[in-house]
Amino acid sequence: MERLTPLRVIFDLDGTLVDSAPSLCHAGNAMIAELGRAPVDVATYKTFVGRGMRKQIEGLLAHTGGIPEDFEQCLARFRAIYDANPLIKTVLYPHVLDALAEVQAAGHSLGICTQKPEAPARFVTSGLGLMPPITGLTCGDTLDVLKPDPAMLWHAAEQLPAGRIVFVGDSETDAQTALNADVHFVLHTKGYRKGEIATPYRFDDWAEFPAILQEIALAT
Repeated sequence: MERLTPLRVIFDLDGTLVDSAPSLCHAGNAMIAELGRAPVDVATYKTFVGRGMRKQIEGLLAHTGGIPEDFEQCLARFRAIYDANPLIKTVLYPHVLDALAEVQAAGHSLGICTQKPEAPARFVTSGLGLMPPITGLTCGDTLDVLKPDPAMLWHAAEQLPAGRIVFVGDSETDAQTALNADVHFVLHTKGYRKGEIATPYRFDDWAEFPAILQEIALAT
């Protein structure tokens, strides 16, 4: 990739860099099995992901029989199961590491802005070789807000050298975060979005991403 004006490239994690829905679904099904409820499939579970862990478990419980009065205990039990090993069934999307290496070699800095709490986020990113090259990390328990509040994105960007911000995500929440922050948004179309998202920058395969970022860098 040609060296251009450096950008601060911030990535969502779940559904963008990693396919974690099978892992989250595994933990969620283990939790609801203790309540005597039937499991859900991964495709269904994906519809609960993207607005933070609390909303995720609310969605799962509502779908499988209703939110019980002891919701906080259910949430804590899910966290205990998931945090024990969040790498179970979690994989990088193909070509992610090659794309990140190419983007970094072009002089851009890399960060993550995720709704996932810090403990499992660091477990996943370190376990899958994402940090480094990614250096900045803002998680769902870093601030007192979640995406689409742009404060999360700005916090991630503040950890990186100066440059225009580009946000890469897979969901409606991510797109709204970029809009609220008034930055370019790039959509990973193989993630967990619920419907169509209007954006001129999108990709199916991570091998396509460096060229898209170069196009954005040339336009800034």
